[in-house]
Amino acid sequence: MTMKLRNRLIALICLILFLGLGAALFLSTSARKPFAVILFIGDNINSSSLTAARLFYGGGDARLQMESFPNAALCRNAANDFSIPDNASASTAISAGKRVNRSSLCIDPSGTKMLSLLEIAASRSRSTGLITIGPITGTTAAAYYAKSINPADQSDLASQFSHHAPFDVVIGGDITGPSSSTNAQTVQQSPLQPKDKNGIAVFRSMGELEGQPFWKSTPVLGLFPQNQLSLHHSGEGDPNAPSLSDLVRVAIRQLQANRHGYFLVVDDPEIGIAARANDAESMFKRILAFDQAVSTARRYAGDNSLILVAGRENIGGLQLNGYPFLGDKGVAVLSLNAQGNPSLSWANGPGFAPEDKNDAPQNKKAKQSSTPGILSQPSAYSLPQALGVAGDVLTLGVGPGSEKLKGFLDLTDIHRMINDQL
Repeated sequence: MTMKLRNRLIALICLILFLGLGAALFLSTSARKPFAVILFIGDNINSSSLTAARLFYGGGDARLQMESFPNAALCRNAANDFSIPDNASASTAISAGKRVNRSSLCIDPSGTKMLSLLEIAASRSRSTGLITIGPITGTTAAAYYAKSINPADQSDLASQFSHHAPFDVVIGGDITGPSSSTNAQTVQQSPLQPKDKNGIAVFRSMGELEGQPFWKSTPVLGLFPQNQLSLHHSGEGDPNAPSLSDLVRVAIRQLQANRHGYFLVVDDPEIGIAARANDAESMFKRILAFDQAVSTARRYAGDNSLILVAGRENIGGLQLNGYPFLGDKGVAVLSLNAQGNPSLSWANGPGFAPEDKNDAPQNKKAKQSSTPGILSQPSAYSLPQALGVAGDVLTLGVGPGSEKLKGFLDLTDIHRMINDQL
């Protein structure tokens, strides 16, 4: 071997060692962003509601899937102008990262329109997904695509959605009623239908969604009748009433083909709807379905994922009272406690006593003065529907970046935490 060749080999080996050492230092010291970021959002994600739902599910020794998350924080959720937020302002605090006035969706107090996390993720080449158990034009889902100070204007939100650049996967309730016609032209008349239909795959059943090849880059829009999504007894694998877990699984399968990763928002407004009616049983069942969907996300998203569960509003002020036995669950939690008093009560709202539903109006006064029914859920302050109540909401997390969840934060901090990981 000549001296010249030997020197070249030595130089090549040194170069390889230098590059390898540099790569190792880069990988070990630089922050690697998670491939998947999944955000679950719901109302009444607080200690009293989660504890009551857990006891309803399996008694004192039961545990929710969310309780296995290693990181948690209490989050203040005030709006810009009120101490207790509404759905629009609380949703915007998470989606756009700024406190806004009540009834504002991604529009700050100065009138400036703000980008949502889904729009930010799309600009960074991530796949984007939005799942809601409510209508796609519901306030909580609209916070990720709409800019409005009137979230009650469903036609405006539908127009904004249909003209918005499509996300990769959107699944939720259609705002048109179920049609008896099977004519394809009738199906196309939904106001949520994208104005530019080129390259948008629209599905109206779980079977159609399951059949969509995951490697296709075609944006997917799943429009379901609202009465299918809001069923409390929906179970995994039911094509006629898909569970939230089913929708999460299908969305992850569609989104994970992007090598840049994805961001998925999962919204369940039905928890809040049940709370506004003081219907604890329905609220518990929705929280348990929500919890199961969180478990599905952890199972399918993999280890290199950031999964967050964020509370939004506290509604109605549910309390589980008395001293239930350790093994009490189900109806034993809903009915009178061992002392003969209602186990569940609400701070405000209509109260809830299903055994009185069929009573004649003339008997109501007599009923109110008699012993409470076995399933009564009285309210301390009677109102047509429950109001928001003061209280910090819980945010739980697992995966890269979730270690920042500790102590007391604001909902706007959750936005920044996710933004840093996109």
